[in-house]
Amino acid sequence: MSDGVTEFEKSAQLFNSSIAGWAVSAAWDIDLFQALTEADGIDIPWFAKKEEMHEPSLRALLRALSYAEVVTVDADRVSRGRTFEEFARSKGLFQWLTKGYASLFRRMGEVTYDRHRTGDFIRRDSSAVSIACRDVNDVFMDAAFTEVLAGLDFSVAADLGCGSGERLIQLARRDPSLKCVGIDIAAGAVEVGTEAVAANGLQDRVTLIQGDARQLEGHPEFEDVELMTSFLMGHDFWPRESCVELFRGFRTQLPELKYFLLCDTHRNPDDETADLPLFTMGFETAHALMGQYIPTREEWESVFEESGWTCVKRHPYTTPANTVIFLLERADRA
Repeated sequence: MSDGVTEFEKSAQLFNSSIAGWAVSAAWDIDLFQALTEADGIDIPWFAKKEEMHEPSLRALLRALSYAEVVTVDADRVSRGRTFEEFARSKGLFQWLTKGYASLFRRMGEVTYDRHRTGDFIRRDSSAVSIACRDVNDVFMDAAFTEVLAGLDFSVAADLGCGSGERLIQLARRDPSLKCVGIDIAAGAVEVGTEAVAANGLQDRVTLIQGDARQLEGHPEFEDVELMTSFLMGHDFWPRESCVELFRGFRTQLPELKYFLLCDTHRNPDDETADLPLFTMGFETAHALMGQYIPTREEWESVFEESGWTCVKRHPYTTPANTVIFLLERADRA
């Protein structure tokens, strides 16, 4: 560094932005977004003492946030910065990156080699992923979910890859006669969801199961399901032949099933790297490292047709980008 000019300017921006990204996730952990939403500003020494924090660490975190203009620091006072609202809304995506998939990204170079892609090489924090996705659903997705459901007649609902169980909890709270069942392969996610179900007093109407959403035949809880949903895990049903077979199987295994509401993030071959929106690079890179294929929207549409489902409604999201809700009805009942 000389005369205030950084020799490695691009490197410095990327390095500092990386620290700021971790700080956004940490700010959620310490409830800083909530605190600054409720107050115009906070006295830093007072906040550190009240929360029993190490003040130098807190100040370092705030400095990283100020780099992205999330906050403004003036001596002992921190207040909302120019980008505060943006990051308060997108914090779940940063938690997904820095906590949920931190271990996988940390080993990016290692898992690039075939010799390291054996056994349990995919490591992620399922509880952190579940909590992050719950926030993303709440901020970006739930309003459209409710809109798409309007007018549908069902008394039993199921959620594949239910994670925290938040969608089922919302449905059960909205309709006191509704029965719900969810399934997720991650024990950590089911644990988080089970606690949330109990906290809402819905144990008699919402059941969460640890298991593989691709193998429903062993779970009698799904026999009476009329509405089935799956959010942000549809790509796990691929490759294509397996997905077609699975979607056909849903129609025979679940005789009462009327509607299948599928929401997933797809691949867009026309995306330019320099102009990628929030989340796209992280999502596609993580799944490439895991060896998971991400289908295009056109590939999804072809699967619906071949497996006996008719898409009657589509709702595209801007955030997360390239994400669409598909409302499917059984073609054999059209």
